Amino acid sequence: MKNYDIVIIGSGLGGLLCGYILSKEGFNVCILEKHTQPGGNLQNFSRQGLPFDTGVHYVGGLSPGQPLYAYWNYIGLAGMLSVQRLDMDGFDRITVRGEEFVLAQGFDHFMSQLLTRFPKEEKALLEYTDQLKKIASSYPLYNLQLPDKNINEPHRSSGAFHYFSALTQNKQLQATLAGNNFLYAGNPDKTPLHMVALINHSFISSAWRLREGSKQIADILVGKIKSLGGTVLTSNQVRIVHADKENFTIRTTSDDYYQAKKVISNIHPLQTIRILDPSLVKTAGRFRLENLKNTTSSFILNLVMKPGTFPYMNYNVHFFNTENVWTSTTSKGTRWPQNYLLYTPLHDPADPWAKTVIILTYMDFDEVRRWEDTVIGKRGDEYRAFKHDRSERLLNLVEEKFPGIKRQIAYSEASTPLTYRDYTGTIEGSLYGIQKDYNDPLETMILPRNRIPNLFFTGQNVSLHGMLGVTIGAILTCGEILGLEYLLNKIRRT
Repeated sequence: MKNYDIVIIGSGLGGLLCGYILSKEGFNVCILEKHTQPGGNLQNFSRQGLPFDTGVHYVGGLSPGQPLYAYWNYIGLAGMLSVQRLDMDGFDRITVRGEEFVLAQGFDHFMSQLLTRFPKEEKALLEYTDQLKKIASSYPLYNLQLPDKNINEPHRSSGAFHYFSALTQNKQLQATLAGNNFLYAGNPDKTPLHMVALINHSFISSAWRLREGSKQIADILVGKIKSLGGTVLTSNQVRIVHADKENFTIRTTSDDYYQAKKVISNIHPLQTIRILDPSLVKTAGRFRLENLKNTTSSFILNLVMKPGTFPYMNYNVHFFNTENVWTSTTSKGTRWPQNYLLYTPLHDPADPWAKTVIILTYMDFDEVRRWEDTVIGKRGDEYRAFKHDRSERLLNLVEEKFPGIKRQIAYSEASTPLTYRDYTGTIEGSLYGIQKDYNDPLETMILPRNRIPNLFFTGQNVSLHGMLGVTIGAILTCGEILGLEYLLNKIRRT
């Protein structure tokens, strides 16, 4: 039996951040990760000698004075990362039915760029940018402030889709402002306004690409945790968690045992209760989690390009073949795909050509459900034919904006919701975990503390998803153990 103060299940960004913060505060921490490398969505894989990211595409709010920079400066990440600022004139380029519109960095520049295309929409654009600033200022942790439990947060009960629909009658502007919805897997019936506002506020403030990918974040955090005496163990999948009055006992699938006074789960809350001793979980809590909807999944093409054929683009391309960008999350069958996000990872800043290209589109898990009980590499000819067909259909859509791209591909590999599920551990390969619902915000809210004493949640289901959202979630989780006011004071003094 190996004894620790705190065991963290899962080594995604939230788990690693908690591991570092708590190790720095003197706790003896052990992180258990089921995969062969730590990082969750931070991990990468190699094809043809080139790295590909698993889940992180670009980050926002990373300039000095902005929220992600402030949190990561305290953690020691801000000055150690190799990053590239995306194009100031258009970090996201939204194509809607053949016409391209740009989202620029800096709120004044954001306004002026869009006004060149929508000169009659100044009032709507002013209202939109003012609303983003208003919502951002109303969320204390976005501003490194202690939350007031009595504060009213009305934006949690407002829908993003309905907000954009009421903002302007111009369908193209509606589509442009919601055109980067891959950042939140927009659902017209559920996605809350506050979530969209905070995400867009951070990216308009500043948008960055991680040179050579997001694995560097995991490597830095693991190194910091180990230097502080913490332990990070890979290939250690948790089978069951027992508890008595004083300790948790964690048993892995390899029959190793760990004991801890506290446990932090960085995996999906439903997966967490499935590994808990049934006596710890009340029926009502299990029923609630089992009935919460998750965000949709994705189909991804990872491409290695022939040398000198496809240019590096210091921005992201969001493409839609429909003016209603919200329907793309649910497209199936012959209507699939309706959109994609395409970007060129940065490998060599001096090279004007892209070595790799990543293309993502939405895909519902139902499209691959017939193979859900299979394992990687053993899914059969029918599954391979499915992937080939969907790859061709997606590339045909990409050809509309990038003619000839098929001829420029040296190597191609596709991943489906099954692939994403198996490598990241998310339920049904969900992009962002539990679907937040403005119709009933409390029902879909996952708090760090729950009814089981000394068991805590962290990760993308707590607070918001994305790099900033998961970071804030980790601060909330550690605040339950250290005291949130104490922790925020330390962060502000850094």
